[in-house]
Order: sequence, then structure tokens, then C-alpha cells
Amino acid sequence: MKSFAILSSLLLLGAATAQEIQSKPFHLVITQAAKKALNGEQLSACHSGAAIESLCLAGSSGGHFYLNHTKGEEAPIKGDGLPGALIWNLPYNGDLVESEPMSFYSDPSTNVAMPMFMPSYDQQEVFFNKNNIMGIYSYLNDAVTPPTGDTVKVLKNWYVCETYYAAYTYRTLNWVMGNGSQKPQNPSCVKVEVERKFL
Repeated sequence: MKSFAILSSLLLLGAATAQEIQSKPFHLVITQAAKKALNGEQLSACHSGAAIESLCLAGSSGGHFYLNHTKGEEAPIKGDGLPGALIWNLPYNGDLVESEPMSFYSDPSTNVAMPMFMPSYDQQEVFFNKNNIMGIYSYLNDAVTPPTGDTVKVLKNWYVCETYYAAYTYRTLNWVMGNGSQKPQNPSCVKVEVERKFL
């Protein structure tokens, strides 16, 4: 019991001393879309519930986003960016904001997950490569037996789809679950890449 209390204290101390660094603000822009008309569309946080936002197409008026990472962290692939939490600041009470991290909402009936911003400790880390294209680092390979987790790879399973969440229907950015070989079961989905453009 005593060792558990000491370990808990050390973990809390480590969390308190880890310094988080926030990037300059940027837009998220659709690029390399399978339907060329989507290229150049910016993304914005759109209301999907109480203090919950998804990432909707917004024409030329996108939202301001940030990337938070831990000081001293290193990129697992040399030349690519640090992994971190994608952040949107929810305004409230005038000048105050709540920094909301992005996480994936998934439903067991589909392989299409929705990036959502909400007040939470849950987050899905992303990174941006040297060309400012957004991806996710992954170590898991369960397509082999036994599964392995010792080699990093980059996934960019981004799609724009018509989605339904809590009675809201939007055209949103989505993530298809899997190692990149899977096709979205939602027939409206269009393969895209997402580019960061600093303000």
C-alpha cells in the first residue's frame, strides 16, 4: 500500500512538472482530395453538443487550431514533427476560453471515427510532417501473429464524409480505423489530406 502511494505521488509530480508547449495558431486546410472541389476548403469547429465540436467544412473561413506537445519530447521519425494534442479553444463568458483536445468518437456500427473536441483528458495525438501534412504515428501491427509494437509508421486515414452525431448532420473530417488498407463503409466518404497553414 505504501509503495502504491509513493508511485501515485511520483506520477502526479511528473504530470505537474511536464511542461506543455502550445504552437502558434493555424488553419487546417483540405488538400489532395479525391474530389478536387474539396481542395482548399478550410475546417472549422462546429457545434455537435454541449461544449462538443466536430470538424466541419467551412469554405474559406476556417477556425484557429493549435498543437500542444511536451517540452523535451522527440519525434519518432527524424525530420517529421512532434506528436501532440490538436487543440481548439472554446470561447465562453466573454474573453475566457476552454482549451479542448481532439479525440476520436467511434460507434461500433462503423469503421469511420469522428474527430471531436470536448473538455476531457482523452486525446488523440497527431503530428505534422515537414510539408505540414497531418498524420498519426502508430506502433501497433496486429495484422501479424503475434502482434508487434516496435516499429513506427505514419497513418493518414483522413476522409471527408457526411456524418450523423446526436441529431446533427454535417460534412466533417473523419478517420477510417485501421492500418490504411481499409475502405470507409460510409459511401459519402472522400479521401483527403489535411494541411496546416500558420496564421
